[in-house]
Amino acid sequence: MYLSYQSTPAEISKRVLGFKPSLAQQFLIVATGVLLLGMFAMGAWVTRRIEKGVADVAAASAALYINNFIAPHLQELATGDVLSDNSIRNLNEAMKRPSVRTHVTSIKIWKQDGLIVYSSEKDLIGRSFPQNPNPRKAWSGEVTAEFDDLYHEEDARERAKGIPLLEVFTPIRDAHSGEVIAVLEFHERAEVLKAHLDEDRWRSWMITALITLAMIGALFVIVADGSKTIDQQRAALAERVSQLSRLLQQNQALRARIERAARSATEDNERLMRRLGYDLHDGIAQLISLALVRLDRVQHTEQSSDNIGKIQKALSDALTDIRNLCRGLLLPEIQDLTLADALMLMVRHHERRTGTAVSCNISGLPAEAPQFVKISLCRFVQEGLNNAFKHAGGEGQQVCASWDGETITIEVADEGPGMSVPDDPGDEIHLGLRGLRDRIESIGGVMNVRSTLGAGTCVAACITLIARGSNDG
Repeated sequence: MYLSYQSTPAEISKRVLGFKPSLAQQFLIVATGVLLLGMFAMGAWVTRRIEKGVADVAAASAALYINNFIAPHLQELATGDVLSDNSIRNLNEAMKRPSVRTHVTSIKIWKQDGLIVYSSEKDLIGRSFPQNPNPRKAWSGEVTAEFDDLYHEEDARERAKGIPLLEVFTPIRDAHSGEVIAVLEFHERAEVLKAHLDEDRWRSWMITALITLAMIGALFVIVADGSKTIDQQRAALAERVSQLSRLLQQNQALRARIERAARSATEDNERLMRRLGYDLHDGIAQLISLALVRLDRVQHTEQSSDNIGKIQKALSDALTDIRNLCRGLLLPEIQDLTLADALMLMVRHHERRTGTAVSCNISGLPAEAPQFVKISLCRFVQEGLNNAFKHAGGEGQQVCASWDGETITIEVADEGPGMSVPDDPGDEIHLGLRGLRDRIESIGGVMNVRSTLGAGTCVAACITLIARGSNDG
């Protein structure tokens, strides 16, 4: 069984419209059109000029020759519009000369008002006809000639002969004054001249066409070579772009895996800190509390009273430190809260724990956020406020949070003494900031610190997050 495949009109149209010619093909199309147009224009102009030049030369020589026989018998037209019988007889004799009769088919003598005073066709003598531009030029003293299409009324008999004729108009001048007294029109046989002109015209067109084709070919070779180089470079560039795209996709995949691993580590770390906080609170803290209770029941003597007091104070201080550590390790329950509510909860806990006030501007945050984002941002606010309380005494504490539809920006600032870049990268301030930065960058965020001595400190974090809703908190 044979299957025939036939393209639909839509498929054909798509292929045609989708065709994009190369640079060389575009040049070939445009250059061919432009050069062919120029060739036709130049060829037509050149052949026209050649034809006119040949006709003018032939007419001038013929007019000079004819004038030698005709002009002496027309001098009486300087004073009148009628030729005498003797002049007509002499003109007839001149027309019968073999050298004239062989080449000239007819002549007419015109006066300025369009009157024919003599013609080889006797019935035209004495008739008047409208004059075309060529006789008017002859009256100004100019010899004109053209290959006549014989469409004028007075040329009916010449038209009937069906042979190419060269129509010549030459002025007849007064022998004494030099003024134009009449215009001689004659038709010269031009079969040979026409044949030579046609041959020269054909050769001119052929030479012009060959030169044009040679120009197109030479230019096309140059452009084709350049187009080939461009196509090769374009292909190489496309391959490089493809490679870079694949590498970018791989990098994005690796980055996504790293971020997932970091997020998982953040959640695992949070669980570890929570468990450690519970263990400290329920284990060591309870044992120290029990030790303090037992010490209260110990019999105090004068010798042991001082030692027991020191032991109780040391244990009380240790218990206070452990409880403070537990409060830092244990986050409040934020799983069911929105991001804005979770941040506000961290601020309120800090205010209750430190007895300081915090100015809040939390608005427009997404209603839903991943748990690891909430944990990281809550830790960021918690650590930032702890630093503000510890190093700035809680002066001018501020928390600002906003969301522009893609990026969450959180700033924790104070109006404390500020700080400079620490000399020791292992000091407490530097370690705290580095811990905050690592936490934010592990979830794909960016953190920066702005601080000026005497003008306070601002710690800002930016995290890209696209959510479905928002909550003004």
